[in-house]
Amino acid sequence: MNAVARHRISRVTETSESRTGIEALSALVPTVIPDDVADPELVTIGERYWSIDGFAEEFGTPIWSEKVRDIDTQEWGQQPHSVAAAGVRAVVPGRTCPGCAGPLSLTSRSAFAQLCIGNPPDCVECTPSLLRAIQTVIDPARKAGRDAARIKRQAAQVRDDARDRWHQIQQEVLDEQYGAAFPSPERLLPDTGVREQIAALALLRYAPSTAPIEPVADWPEPWHPDRHKVVELLGDLVDTDLVRIAASSPAAAFVWVHESFDAARRIANGDLDTLPTPQLTGSYYPTKVFFYVPGGSSPEAAAQRLDAQLVAALNPATMTTDRRIELLDVVAELLAAEAARYLNDQLKEHNLPAVPVNQQARMWAAIERLVEHRSLGEIYSLVWKSARIAAVAAQKNPQARRENMSTHAVNRLESLAKRAVSEPGWEINPFDEVSGVGHGLAAMTRTLFFTILDSDPLRTTCLQVVVNLPAPVDETSVDEPLAPSVHDDERAQTLAWLHAHPDTWNPDEVLTALDAIVASPEDGPVWVFEATVVARGAGDLRDLFTQIAPTVGMRNAALSVLAATAMLADPLVVGGGESLAVGEVLFRRLSFLLLSRPDDAVEDDPHI
Repeated sequence: MNAVARHRISRVTETSESRTGIEALSALVPTVIPDDVADPELVTIGERYWSIDGFAEEFGTPIWSEKVRDIDTQEWGQQPHSVAAAGVRAVVPGRTCPGCAGPLSLTSRSAFAQLCIGNPPDCVECTPSLLRAIQTVIDPARKAGRDAARIKRQAAQVRDDARDRWHQIQQEVLDEQYGAAFPSPERLLPDTGVREQIAALALLRYAPSTAPIEPVADWPEPWHPDRHKVVELLGDLVDTDLVRIAASSPAAAFVWVHESFDAARRIANGDLDTLPTPQLTGSYYPTKVFFYVPGGSSPEAAAQRLDAQLVAALNPATMTTDRRIELLDVVAELLAAEAARYLNDQLKEHNLPAVPVNQQARMWAAIERLVEHRSLGEIYSLVWKSARIAAVAAQKNPQARRENMSTHAVNRLESLAKRAVSEPGWEINPFDEVSGVGHGLAAMTRTLFFTILDSDPLRTTCLQVVVNLPAPVDETSVDEPLAPSVHDDERAQTLAWLHAHPDTWNPDEVLTALDAIVASPEDGPVWVFEATVVARGAGDLRDLFTQIAPTVGMRNAALSVLAATAMLADPLVVGGGESLAVGEVLFRRLSFLLLSRPDDAVEDDPHI
């Protein structure tokens, strides 16, 4: 007989022996006999415990239908085999107990495994410890506790079901109120201001997703540098229909008549059948809701279309004078807010509290003044120095109130701001962008400077923004090139006329007039005001003129100075008690100088 034949006979023999062994083990499978007086749940647990699917052919080990850990017996006891024995008996046919010679009832799965290898165990009745455990399981006192727990659990399930239904109704209310349909007709850009348009573009450009736009509270970096303005500004975007609230927003992002399921249950005195229906109040939490852009074949397409519309509308080359002024206001707002945020961040870094409420007016005044003359990088440098000085003072005076140290930082910032403004030649080493998650430039700041102005927000001053902006678009068409009236407060018309008629005016007169105002601001027209305020404004304009003239030329420098008067917002009281910004007063004087000719018949103006 060859080796192959011997191997085949060996395999046949092993298989036959294996089958014979499995058949022998199958004869040991116990018969499960329920206890007629036991709790039905105990009987079910016992039947599941002893349910067997057969034996593994290779090792002959039992294959149980369920793992012990998957059979929940916690309500009855910690030992599953004891709980099972309280409901059933697992009796092996034809086998007797080696102890009492009665029918062999198995105590556990481990006992069955011993039987399978030829070691018959004692029966249940011969195992006193198991009998005691069974009595503990079926103890009437424990049963009362189980019944109470079961009632409580059932009540909790009913309450949970009602809660789920309440939340489902809330979602149905949101779907009805805020549901969006796509595709939908494409829309024109809503008539909104520059600030809202920049905010919407930042929302689209920096949101982690635009379908829908995720809540700004979850963004890694801030959307607007001043968190106090975020809520109002988001509300403005919804009110102007630039974006809409998405029905997928969490219910907790809205204010309900009954704020929660538990509140509604209290109103119903716990009666789940008389719960009030969820109702919206119309208010919501703007930083917690999702937004979407309406109009288009899909939410993504609608967002892309709005993005393109906003970029076109925010092109400085197409802006009117009014929109340019709005743009410059946003520049000043965002730079100031970034500086204020950096100050509070630095105070926190030094374990000092934020600027106290009663000191914030001084903080904002110092920062806004700096923004007019210095770049954000330079302001960062001064802010860092102010906070560090306050931290050193706090270390030297540990007994001092921490709020006083934050006030000290504001005091130092005021002093540094005064020098930075009064000494234009003072060189300040500018900082780079702040690093660290949550501390970088806000989305609106980045959108404004990198996308719209194409400039570095850390290196660009407000005056430089004015210089770099193209001439505004004139909304009116003029048939004849007539000189604008000196009473007209539309800078655009004046600038457009001067640009179109360069031979009618001399740019040197602008610089001469500014020098004269700086030297003697109280001379000339009969104004009632603080002369130093006008002199300081005229000095700023003169510095701007001399800085840019070598690059852009005298005539363009003069036009830039006239445009920059819009940035000088300090209030003055002129003749007759009328209030005007210092920039408006200087603009009137300079434009009157350039537009007046010997043969002009100009009425006297008490403000000129």
